Amino acid sequence: MRKFIMLVVITTIITLVSPAAFAGGKGGSRGYRSYKGAKAIDGDTFRYKGERYRIQQYNAPEIGQPGSRKATRNLQKKIDSGNYKWKPVTKDAYNRTIVNEQHK
Repeated sequence: MRKFIMLVVITTIITLVSPAAFAGGKGGSRGYRSYKGAKAIDGDTFRYKGERYRIQQYNAPEIGQPGSRKATRNLQKKIDSGNYKWKPVTKDAYNRTIVNEQHK
């Protein structure tokens, strides 16, 4: 019960942090930047320089579910193309940075 309460408190604090605190990414227009060189973890999450990023308002099959390999490949193609940029907006309960997607 104590761990659950602690998780709720931490999640609440993270949720209340101003999205502007995460919007200072380098390059691009108004905080959007390319993460070229990142590695897709699954269809909606990627890793870049040791940090995990999840695309906001996008849901792809989890690893092991039907379509997950294709979704992961598609995200990797997006990253590698350089035609997409992402803007950090907040953190989630798993300490991933949530990013908004922008097509160039």
